[in-house]
Amino acid sequence: MRLRFINAASATIFRVALAGHRMMVTHTDGQPVEPREVDALRMGMGMGERYHVLVWANFPGIWQLAAQAEGTTKMVRAVFRYEGSTGMLPPAAYQPPELTGQLLDYSMLNAAPGVAIPPKREPDQVVPIMLSGGMGEYVWTINGQAFPQADQIALPYRRSIRFQLTNMSMMSHPIHLHGHSFQVRNGQDRGSLKDTVLVEPMQQLDIDWVSDNPGKWAFHCHNLYHMMAGMMRIVQIGEK
Repeated sequence: MRLRFINAASATIFRVALAGHRMMVTHTDGQPVEPREVDALRMGMGMGERYHVLVWANFPGIWQLAAQAEGTTKMVRAVFRYEGSTGMLPPAAYQPPELTGQLLDYSMLNAAPGVAIPPKREPDQVVPIMLSGGMGEYVWTINGQAFPQADQIALPYRRSIRFQLTNMSMMSHPIHLHGHSFQVRNGQDRGSLKDTVLVEPMQQLDIDWVSDNPGKWAFHCHNLYHMMAGMMRIVQIGEK
């Protein structure tokens, strides 16, 4: 059975697990990856992320599919009932032990064979991207500027680009680039292609991509409140 998970929340990271079963991750943000089996997803891992998983229905019973809002005990659920299985539903607040089991991590995700990834050479251009802000003033910035009073990021057409994402805040930021997929540099030769990546507090994470889609594209935090408070830029790619 294939399950397609979408984190459509405005500001919530979920942990997702199906009691009694492991999940095999096959796609992230619509891009195929080498299959990896885990107990739980950190979903996203940020807002806007999507994952496809396969689950083998080989353990009859009545099972809780739980999505727990990270940092809280609050949870939503679906119930998986095998045909012919009878009995009581799991309690609404039941937390599958898989929620604290093996968690999917970016370092585990490699692009599937045949997926075109950016060339294995130093990029034509490296662009530092500093994410900062705070809860006091509630202004969130990219390279010290808050949208819309912010410079565009101008890039030439069809160049190999590396964004060096550095999160200087104490909040997680799911960073999303419109119009392109990028490769997450996860320490592997074939890091997965994505369009949204969660950058943890005080973490640096590099993403590589090719500027092959001319036009003006939004580049922003997918936490709606962070985006509306300034954490957004326009990436302008030159004509062919």
